[in-house]
Amino acid sequence: MGSEGLITRSALDLRALLEFHPSGPYPTAGIPWYAVPFGRDGLISAYQTLGWNPDIARGTLRLLASHQGQKVDEFTEEEPGKIFHELRRGELARLGEVPHHPYYGSVDATPLFALVFAETVKWTADRALWRDLLPAAERALTWCDTYGDPDKDGYVEYGHRPGEMRSQGWKDSAQSLSDPDGKWSKLPAALVEVQAYVYAAKMGVADLYDIDGDRTRADRLRGEAKELQTRFERDFWMEAEQCYAQALDGDKKQVPAVTSNAGHALWCGIASPERGAAVTRRLMELDMYTGWGIRTLSSKYPTYNPMSYHNGSVWPHDNSLIVQGFARYGHREEAAEVVSVLIEAGRRFPNAQLPELWCGFQRDLRFSARPADYLVSCIPQAWSAGMVFLCVRALLGMQPDLGTQRLLLDPALPPWLDRIDVRDMRVFDTRVTFRVRRNQRGDRIVGGRGRVTRAAATA
Repeated sequence: MGSEGLITRSALDLRALLEFHPSGPYPTAGIPWYAVPFGRDGLISAYQTLGWNPDIARGTLRLLASHQGQKVDEFTEEEPGKIFHELRRGELARLGEVPHHPYYGSVDATPLFALVFAETVKWTADRALWRDLLPAAERALTWCDTYGDPDKDGYVEYGHRPGEMRSQGWKDSAQSLSDPDGKWSKLPAALVEVQAYVYAAKMGVADLYDIDGDRTRADRLRGEAKELQTRFERDFWMEAEQCYAQALDGDKKQVPAVTSNAGHALWCGIASPERGAAVTRRLMELDMYTGWGIRTLSSKYPTYNPMSYHNGSVWPHDNSLIVQGFARYGHREEAAEVVSVLIEAGRRFPNAQLPELWCGFQRDLRFSARPADYLVSCIPQAWSAGMVFLCVRALLGMQPDLGTQRLLLDPALPPWLDRIDVRDMRVFDTRVTFRVRRNQRGDRIVGGRGRVTRAAATA
């Protein structure tokens, strides 16, 4: 099955996972284990598909805002401004025997809400969404600065209360945050990717305030983001590894694992250009890069296990965010290489249907094989199905310019791909059709009816 088949299959999987609420469509996480709304999963799936179906993002944001935390509840971990982790509607949830009505125990969904809100407004120019959900985005940012940072060290953390889930980032298995001796890292923990999400959320909302004419609020948010960036570069960087640490533990010491999480720092733009280049090189080394994608954890780390859930496996959604980060920092060859192997992997799974994850064994080029199955993966999984759409966006170098309401392109196609045709893409208040074709002189853009333009070169 070709690349078009993978795109079609992924679109069908996403459609199968959509729930329809009065607020709009919402992608449930996956079948069979997670066929309910998850905050983190829904937001990332919405981000992946923003350029293709912004209604998913609109519906996701509105549903999450309608359940945004209002009070402190230790059982459900609800706090004012917090975005839920998981919403279940079964008998146990309705009776209050389990906390999932909804349950708020994730540390990343709240900054991701503000991040995706800003990106959605940039893609759609939706003034109603901006007006309706700006208060929710502001409450989410306030949570990051208050309940999310109870010790006031400038980092969003989890684990201050007894009884909380052991891991509250996207790698939410208990063993995913461990010291080199194999013992669980001390909590509370400040995860590397969560700080990046907070940075991107504040920068994104600041951009919107700029466009709306509120320079005072924009400058304040941008200043807070820059202060976070300075702290982050000082505290998370591992010079010996040329990578960011996975987290700061309860003693404010680095958890010195090289993980895919560091790639999210590039996606969000918090890394300096020099360190962005270093992280790109580090994630493409053989202990991280399998030939079927980037592992969650270095094969050199003591807790590595290629058949584990989060300690050496490969997750398509994780890789798509890393690819977007590589492209953002100008590392287009590395981005194209990872996209190429992800698409090849997807084509080799039955029916070109991407699973939640696969095992992180090194690819053996002597055999025409496919990645080893993680036997209890969800298939389909929303953010795995969303992978191909974000990867195409990265290859096209596609970004909206809300100020001019133009779609900016900076394409860099891999050698095996001669052409990408995009038809009736929804951007702002219109639809655009264009083609990118690779030839000896580079990648040429055709079409767009005046709303598509090549991005200006940057130093």
